[in-house]
Amino acid sequence: MHRVEIFMPFADPEKYDRGMTKLSDVAKKVGVSTATASLVFNNRPGVNAKTRKRVLNAAAELGYVPNNVARSLAMNQSRTIGLIVTDIENPFFGSLTRHIDEHARRNRFSLLLALSGDDHALEDRIIETFIGECVDGIIVVPTQLVRTEFAAYERLRKRGIPFVFSTTYYPGYDADYVMTDLELGSYRLTRYLLELGHQDIVFLVGADRSAPICALRTRGFERAYAERGLVHDASRIVPCARPDFQSGYVESQRLLEGKRPDAVITINDLLALGAQKAFKEAGYSIPRDISLAGYDDVIFASISDLHFTTVRQDIPEIARLTVELIIERIIGAAKQDVRTLIPPELLVRDSTGAPWRRIGGIGAAPGARASDEDAPPPDSEWRPPESLYEPREDSQKRPRPTKPAKRSRSPAQGGS
Repeated sequence: MHRVEIFMPFADPEKYDRGMTKLSDVAKKVGVSTATASLVFNNRPGVNAKTRKRVLNAAAELGYVPNNVARSLAMNQSRTIGLIVTDIENPFFGSLTRHIDEHARRNRFSLLLALSGDDHALEDRIIETFIGECVDGIIVVPTQLVRTEFAAYERLRKRGIPFVFSTTYYPGYDADYVMTDLELGSYRLTRYLLELGHQDIVFLVGADRSAPICALRTRGFERAYAERGLVHDASRIVPCARPDFQSGYVESQRLLEGKRPDAVITINDLLALGAQKAFKEAGYSIPRDISLAGYDDVIFASISDLHFTTVRQDIPEIARLTVELIIERIIGAAKQDVRTLIPPELLVRDSTGAPWRRIGGIGAAPGARASDEDAPPPDSEWRPPESLYEPREDSQKRPRPTKPAKRSRSPAQGGS
């Protein structure tokens, strides 16, 4: 294979049309200069509305299409943003990608998508490809594994190509990020379950517990226990090979070989779906025998046969703020490092409830089921602890904010 180098010392649209309608043809038909027609297609001021309309109508009639390659060379911008995501099979990242694309297009940017598969080496190769594609900036969804080598990101900085981390970040590397306050969400969920009366709560997390997506959620989990003066069993924080349905199913099967927990929470809704399948196959009822909760509020959480209690991440807001930030970096508007944490929302649904008295006591071994006699009498109405009704600043239902989430310009408060 031979590589042909083409030197283009200047960007002249006429040089690349190759027989197609040229900008000068449009200008000639309207009776204006090529410079005036160029102002129209670059959406620049200096052309009155009547002339602008005539130029656009002539372009449509002649079938003229602006040459974006030449325009990019002339303006030193491709108006393209690179997006690296780990896995679009996960509905969370599929939705995030869609919303990022929508906001990019609204700002007249194209999106170049690539998948890292949670592989650092592949992520680095994608960055090199994006550099070769002359993208204006890059949005990165970091892998779920901690990394210690950042040569690819340093090359971006040397070349003046901005990048923003979205949904999480890499500990030990200072860079802009936009994400949910994962610790707060996990804290609220765990506190809710403890206040229902659950004590033995299992937490299904990712493979690398030091990565922020696990470390921050674990910190919130532990904070809720500590706040109530309770000590949790460290072995009840269970790592999963992958944050997917299959891992949730397999780890929950293993979990049922030992002491049955009061409740199980997971770092995403896919793991919760896998856990539900394992519990159902073992004959357990949710939430009668085991309460179950997820995180993210992907579509499956609300349309499955069991509506999951979960923590909602505001994906549209994450996408909007991420795109706004990368564009600010591209045009040079943002100066200081930006750390954006978006408040999560606890959504209580059908998969969690107060623990009923069980045969063999709380945490009974498999085989012990909650019988009909264990259930509350039909005419009784269970009420949660009074503390659930106490007004709390961070647990009250509020209308969604209309203003952008607050951006903190202090050093990252991340996990390690």
